[in-house]
This record gives sequence, C-alpha cells and structure tokens, in this order.
Amino acid sequence: MFIKYLRQTFACVALLWAISAGAVAVPDLYRAEINASATEIQPSERQVSEGLAQVLIKLSGDTEVADREGYPLLLDQAQELLLEYAYQSTADGGRQLRLDYDGARLDALLRELGIPGPGAQRPALLLWLVHKEAGAGEDYIAADHPAMQALMAQAQRRGLALQLPLLDLQDLQNLPPEQLWRQAADAVRRASRRYAPEAVLAGRVWYEGGYWFSEFEFSGERWEAQRFAPAGELDAQMMDVVDTVADRLLESAAPAPLQYRPQGLVLQVEGINSQGDYLALVERLRAIDGVTAVFPQLLSRERLRLHVQLDSSVERLQEALRLDSQLEPVGRSVGAESGDESLLQYRWQSREFGRRDGMQ
Repeated sequence: MFIKYLRQTFACVALLWAISAGAVAVPDLYRAEINASATEIQPSERQVSEGLAQVLIKLSGDTEVADREGYPLLLDQAQELLLEYAYQSTADGGRQLRLDYDGARLDALLRELGIPGPGAQRPALLLWLVHKEAGAGEDYIAADHPAMQALMAQAQRRGLALQLPLLDLQDLQNLPPEQLWRQAADAVRRASRRYAPEAVLAGRVWYEGGYWFSEFEFSGERWEAQRFAPAGELDAQMMDVVDTVADRLLESAAPAPLQYRPQGLVLQVEGINSQGDYLALVERLRAIDGVTAVFPQLLSRERLRLHVQLDSSVERLQEALRLDSQLEPVGRSVGAESGDESLLQYRWQSREFGRRDGMQ
C-alpha cells in the first residue's frame, strides 16, 4: 500500500537513537486499559481514541503531548492503528477493556511528525517504600497497599521502567525499614548498588489525624538529588510523585527531534495517489542535473512534500521541471511554511487515465 510504503521510506531515512547503557525495556508501551461496562461487546470510537491518547503519553514521555503539532493527525487514525482488543475481569469484580495498537506504525508516525520519545529502553528506577501504622513499627509497604497500587498504576501510565527490590534477607540487612524511615540516604545508596539502577526513589507513607502524608527522595548519578512532600489525597500524592520523577527521567532519555532532512528547497506536489506516481516523480527528480538528494518530508492524501537538495540554482531546477509534461506548476512562494527555504508547488498529471489507486 502507498501509505505503508512511504512510512517505511521515512523510517529508513530517519536516524536511529542510541540505547543508553543500563536502560531496561518497558513492556506494554502500546497497550491501554480503560474501564468498561458489563454490556459492552466492542469498543466505541471514543474508547479507541482515549486508549490511543494513553499510549501516546507513554511513547512520548510527555503528559502535554496533546499540545504538540501533529497530535490531532494521530488521533484521527486511532481506528486504523488498533490491532486488537479484549475484555477482562478485574480483581474488584469490574470489567476492563484492553486495547493494543500497532507499535511499528506508531513509531514511524511519531518520527514523521517530529515527536521524539525515549524509546522502549528507559532508565531503570528502583523504588524503596516504607510505611508506618498507628501503634506499630515501620515496615516495607505491601503490594496491595493503596499507596503502592496508586504509584504502580501511574508508573505504568507514564511508561516508567520501575523496579522493586526483592526485600529478601540481604535487602533487610542492608536497609532495615526503620533506617529507610529515617531517610538514611547513604544506606539507601549502598543497598541499591545490588540492583545497579540508574535512579532511585525512596519514600515513606503514613496516616495521621485523618490524613495521608508522604515524603520522597529521588537520586541518581545523572540527576541532582531532590526531596519532595506531595499534598492532597493519597492517590493524588502518588501521581504527583510519579509525574515529577517521570518528567526528569524521560525528558533526559528522549532524543532531540530528528534532523535528518537537508537544507534545500521544498517541492510540494498534488495528485500523487499511487506508489507508481511516487516512484516516477522521485526518479524524475533524481535524474535532473544539479539535484543531489530527494527526501520525503510530509504526506497527506494526494499531496506529497519533498526536500530537494541542490548544488545548483532553484531557477535551473524550475527550468528542468518546466520541460516535464507530467508536472504542472501551481505557484511558488519563498519561505512559506518552510523557514527560509523556497516552496515550489506543482500538480502531477498522471498518464494512467481512468485508473486511480487509492492510498491505503
């Protein structure tokens, strides 16, 4: 299919980002889970878009990704990007909808739209968390504690590579819960070496006077240590902690926007509606004397925008294009939508009259 072909072309042109040492793979980056009713038999368009919005936050590492240019184009393709879905029961007797999206296509689209992300390999974050009950001593928090459940759920939504200690005899000797409660930073650092994480989050949670309280310290070799005491309901505190840490970790892991397009002029051609048209156009351009490279930049329905690199003048290229009977000029402006580069606009006159291969 034409669209699929061009996506592969964009992916091949784009530079690949390096995987940093010590990073770990995060599972289920292309999966979303949302609450469902007992009567649903298939997801609605709203649910599919909502699920994709969740996935895009994980992939980009940015909770404000909805403000990025190109985001609406991604949501418009939510139905096409959905691979499969399933309904499943939850532990509390509810029902959940699981949505899995096409990872390869999403990655290619994010690259095409200039939305960088940290990738599947992300900095490993080790979590130490202790709590104290009224009238009892300090102890490591259980997996079913509401604070741990809220923290883990938000870490999954943000796509964090969260690791939990084994809490075996060695851990308990290296970092007893009462020592973690006292926020002994040196002891936390020594106990964490066993797991070789890139960053550590150590916290304590307690309930007092009808309110939940928590305090955390974030540290790592590449990040300045930070302490914070979130406020609000327990769920809100845990979400605030995770978002604060995720913003630091994932921002540092994300590559700069890919700059694989060379400087040159921009050629916009309408009427490109098949793979054959695309190949014929690129072949013609590359055969022109003075054209050193042709790179795809933007694709929409029946419209293609290319960066054309030259070692000659724009006027010389225009003269060569004027002699091509399949290209009809429709205008030219300088600096329009392309910085300081010239924008040349043409319409492709296909010779395959009576047949149109729709883009799919």
